[in-house]
Amino acid sequence: MIGSSITWTFILYAIIGGLVPTIFWLWFWLQEDKKKPEPSRMILKTFIVGGFFIIFAFGLERWVSGEKDIVGQISSVASNHTGFYPLFLACLPLMAWAGIEEFIKYYGARVAALRNKNFDEPVDAMIYLITSALGFAAVENFLFLLNTLTNSADQSTFIFTGNLRFLGATILHTVTSAILGAFLGFSFYKSKIVKIIYFWVGLFTATALHTFFNFFIITNEGNNIFSVLVMLWVAAILVIFLFEIIKKVIRYKKVFTNPNS
Repeated sequence: MIGSSITWTFILYAIIGGLVPTIFWLWFWLQEDKKKPEPSRMILKTFIVGGFFIIFAFGLERWVSGEKDIVGQISSVASNHTGFYPLFLACLPLMAWAGIEEFIKYYGARVAALRNKNFDEPVDAMIYLITSALGFAAVENFLFLLNTLTNSADQSTFIFTGNLRFLGATILHTVTSAILGAFLGFSFYKSKIVKIIYFWVGLFTATALHTFFNFFIITNEGNNIFSVLVMLWVAAILVIFLFEIIKKVIRYKKVFTNPNS
């Protein structure tokens, strides 16, 4: 029976459950950049840095919320129907958490790759931000699954939770970072001030989607989870379309700068 103590077996299960799905998703999204793939060492570096930077995200989130039970407060306010303003105030830490995670994932990509010479076309922004997000998700999933293993007597709970993280949280991190990456890609050939504007609009959009997903999960207490997953899958399909649009930005730029090519 699974107890509360951590064993090497639990750690191994959590590593597999956290790493394997993110590796699959990384392989999947890298297929969008097959014509001019990024160096494997840069992808690996970005994945590792994205995972390591979760330390800063957790630290900042703890600083924002302190010892407060943010999830419990939101559930209580939402169930009591006290109005929009009290609910908005209760959700402020949740918004802060989402913003922190989106910025940290971006900053992981920036430190690892976005200032490197290999970052030389718009689609690279999406690739590197997704890679950083998947590294972040891998470590987050590992910690979450390890906690599930060490606090649950039912191994089926681990399997269900692992599948849910694979379908939900991992896709969420990928989609929101891809959206910010798309904004960076659209501004790739634009002026510095325009790039700054695009970055902040992209960060706000990614944070809003992240907040909405978390809020919906909290207030529904696990109900209607299928609806949330469907929305995320639809968002993932939209990311594929974003890749295609970003690729057109590259083609249009080449035609504009070299009409005879």
